Amino acid sequence: MEYNPSVLGQRSLRAALILVIVVYLTAAGWFFVLAPWSRFWAARVVPGAPFWVSTWLDHPAFRGALSGFGLVHFAAAWSWLERAMRKT
Repeated sequence: MEYNPSVLGQRSLRAALILVIVVYLTAAGWFFVLAPWSRFWAARVVPGAPFWVSTWLDHPAFRGALSGFGLVHFAAAWSWLERAMRKT
């Protein structure tokens, strides 16, 4: 087996990039799932928005849609992780 530093560097860079993407998608997923139902959302986000936007932000269907968007982020993170494991 021959040592090839450029291939090893590319692999570690690719693994680090995938890790960053998966961590970002997971954090964004948690934010979108939890934030719309938090007290912070009701106390700061909704009252601070213009009236025509605050009616949307306070509606349970919109909050549910944001939570669904968070679940899409989780699915994307899982997909990136699964694809990375298959290529290893």
